[in-house]
Amino acid sequence: MFSRLIGWLFSRERGHYDGDDGGAGVEVGDADPALSADPAFRPARGWIRVGNGGIGDIEAAIVDYGGLTRAARPGIFSVELHPQGDGAVAVLFPDGFPAYDLANMTGWLGAPPQQPDVHDAVCWLESPGDGVRYRLEPELDNDRGDTLVGASADGRSVRVYLPETGVGEISQRREYVQEPELELSPRPVTIGLVLDTDTGFGNPDFLVESPLDQDWGE
Repeated sequence: MFSRLIGWLFSRERGHYDGDDGGAGVEVGDADPALSADPAFRPARGWIRVGNGGIGDIEAAIVDYGGLTRAARPGIFSVELHPQGDGAVAVLFPDGFPAYDLANMTGWLGAPPQQPDVHDAVCWLESPGDGVRYRLEPELDNDRGDTLVGASADGRSVRVYLPETGVGEISQRREYVQEPELELSPRPVTIGLVLDTDTGFGNPDFLVESPLDQDWGE
């Protein structure tokens, strides 16, 4: 279902897919420090827990995500994969990550089109704008596959619209679930992605600005 994100990600205003590998799978250590990142950009803090899928398939799905679009204001971001004792995989972002991509990657890892065994993704995301922390997961009742739902640590129930990452409160009650304790691998799988840092698109500070119960699909 969440593979429907492909169409929106291909055509978003901030970049356009042109058929090559985009920003997928770059070597973090070989990155050019002079990439033209937006000076106003502030990374979000957080991580994604993928409940089902082998680490190789999850790595492939993340590389596929990185190849979807072109970056107008590119920056290089590191991604680490840490296997967990319960069979899940923790996707960590040691240097932070664009809020746009943390939310959209959660939707993508809920059902990546080329890795059918990968699913059950949930994220914890700290807004770079006001520091509020959210727990978010794909909204399975939405056939369009373009929303996440969840709650904030301060008690608000929210819906996130993808790909733009508009955030609005909802009247349907959602509970904030505390993060599980992470098990860190001494040798995680590491991926480098080139992603857009353009703050002129979407909701870069991940702030609640949409009306209550807004449905962008109507």
